[in-house]
Amino acid sequence: MSDDDNTYISVIISDYCRREYITGAMESALNQTLSRDHYEMILIKNFEDEKIDRYALEHGIRTMLSRDSTLSGKIYEAMAIAKGNIISFLDDDDVFYKEKLEIVYNKFKNNKNLVYLHNGFSGIDVNGRTIVYENSNPDFNMSSISVRSEIIKTDMLKKVSKSIDTLMYLYALESGKGIEFESTPLTYYRVSENSVTHSFNNIQTFTDFSIKSLNRILESYIQMESMFKSRKALRILKHREIFTRIRIKLFGGKGPGICNYFRLIVTPTTESRAYELKVAISSIILKNYAIRKLYENEIRKKEFA
Repeated sequence: MSDDDNTYISVIISDYCRREYITGAMESALNQTLSRDHYEMILIKNFEDEKIDRYALEHGIRTMLSRDSTLSGKIYEAMAIAKGNIISFLDDDDVFYKEKLEIVYNKFKNNKNLVYLHNGFSGIDVNGRTIVYENSNPDFNMSSISVRSEIIKTDMLKKVSKSIDTLMYLYALESGKGIEFESTPLTYYRVSENSVTHSFNNIQTFTDFSIKSLNRILESYIQMESMFKSRKALRILKHREIFTRIRIKLFGGKGPGICNYFRLIVTPTTESRAYELKVAISSIILKNYAIRKLYENEIRKKEFA
């Protein structure tokens, strides 16, 4: 840890079995404008690979072999050895801008009340080419999130199967301390068939994936309910649950009761209210039209810039 202050970053690189991108992720964390005296890197993965392991060893990256397939489980294990009081997350197929960690370091060093920093991102495809992909939610994309380690309740981590980015944001809300959104892109977010955000071949694969993914997200929100006490965190969480149920109904699944449509309007949101209302109305009427428009929107997001 640096001798001149107590700000030190642990970069946790988590594997999703996308080994073809891991070296690129590690390289981006290595090639930072911030001095290596101020950060460490931990690579946690579910497989052994001689080439990747050798690269990590040669560049001072600590590696962990995990038997846990979930992101929450991997973070739980990595936190046990992390030395940093600041945690920056990096998915195996994403890439940091070279100035990312220097900006993160200075933000936390100069604001001791700051516990959550979310930075902007640029979309890239499987070949690393820039594409248009937008999502302004303050908890979207783990590779855009840095947190003060003190807010992470590690004993609760393994209870949540999905939506760990949302969990980190709720941890920050629960703490009552500083949250900052940096609009400057500092992360490249990859969109591919193997990424959390998929590319889709047709509208049916989009529909099938959406229902499956939304049900898993809903399950994670339900898992989080017992973890928080603050009104602010619980209201955001309840809103997410309602809107996720409405989205499931839109794609043909079981939706919420009509009273929850009114609750959607009065509870706080981190998304566009106009977008939520459009989805809510569409889940009642014009479902097929709405699904087709959402699918077309996903296709447009992946067009080259």
